[in-house]
Amino acid sequence: MDIDPSATAASGVGRGLALKFRRYWNSYLWKVDLHIIPIFCVIYAFAVMDRNNIGNAKVAGMDKILGLHGEQFNWVSSSLFFTYIFCDIPANLMLKRTRPTLWFPFLTISWATICMSMAAAKNYASLIILRLFLGAFEAGLVPGFIYYISFWYTKRQQGPRLSIFFSAGTFAGIFAGPLAAGLTNIRGSLHEYQYIFLIEGAITALLGIVLYFVISDYPEKAKFLTREEREAAVEVLSTEQALASKRRINYSRIPYFLLDWKLWFYAIIFWIAATAGSTQAIFGPTLILSMGYTSTKAQIMSSLPSTCGFASQILSMFIPRLFRHLSLLIMAYATLACACYIVLATATANHVRLAFLCIGNFAISPIMPWVSLWMLNNT
Repeated sequence: MDIDPSATAASGVGRGLALKFRRYWNSYLWKVDLHIIPIFCVIYAFAVMDRNNIGNAKVAGMDKILGLHGEQFNWVSSSLFFTYIFCDIPANLMLKRTRPTLWFPFLTISWATICMSMAAAKNYASLIILRLFLGAFEAGLVPGFIYYISFWYTKRQQGPRLSIFFSAGTFAGIFAGPLAAGLTNIRGSLHEYQYIFLIEGAITALLGIVLYFVISDYPEKAKFLTREEREAAVEVLSTEQALASKRRINYSRIPYFLLDWKLWFYAIIFWIAATAGSTQAIFGPTLILSMGYTSTKAQIMSSLPSTCGFASQILSMFIPRLFRHLSLLIMAYATLACACYIVLATATANHVRLAFLCIGNFAISPIMPWVSLWMLNNT
């Protein structure tokens, strides 16, 4: 990736970036992209599957086997977000107080263990407890990654990486249904849905171990970089921001930031997009099942809305370069998504409902990376 002169000027690096650093900065970016982005994208994809596979498990008969009734499944699926919300800020504080190379693998292996444990759940209460723990451990990944890449990239370079990261979560939905359908065909001593939790959780745990050996804490300490590349990183990043290893947490400022109304508006916009995306991921298979498809086919067809969302998030990497007003883009896409969900709720023809489920996911998917970028660049 070449240096964009306008980007360096916009990020505060300035036009006077020494020529001797350019080659090292470009090689730095390539190495960092290869060491950080792919592994976090894969882990985020499995994090999304681990939190949403409860929907595939329901289609595979979990609710009937465990005796869930009434609104109990809805409470099981949503209970994750209680701890997910309240653990976000403490998780980022822990990221700074510990080390990224320890904190991210710890989180990944922990929620993977909880995911596998869900195969042993015997009733409604045990499912609720496990989902609460799952939310607590998964809470640190997304905000932690958003904070973590600010150590490694200039502001202008963070946007495309965030879009790629969030697209991995949507991409997970493309193969989550077919994977779950394949796992439920395993013939053994366990119930069909239990294989979904066990095998997907085991893969995530393995990824957590790999993560420990791949990533580094900060650019100035990364062993996969040469001395010249580290110097180039310090030259560029220290001009734009304080080096990550030298930042200190000012606890007295935390209440000030929590009382900032702009922060809560960002949170509300992100919450709306995340709610819509999670609803589609968890209840999509059930909704498609209600259209008359078999259990296996409903799980496979649940990949269609995710495919549309993935395509939209890939496009979201380039659209802000052509149209820089993120607030207007978010408003336009949110309006389209709202219209699609109204049609989805009122239409009676199954093919119409399926079509607008796909279009709605296309509209809602870019909002999370755009809001994250908008907030990151303004804080």
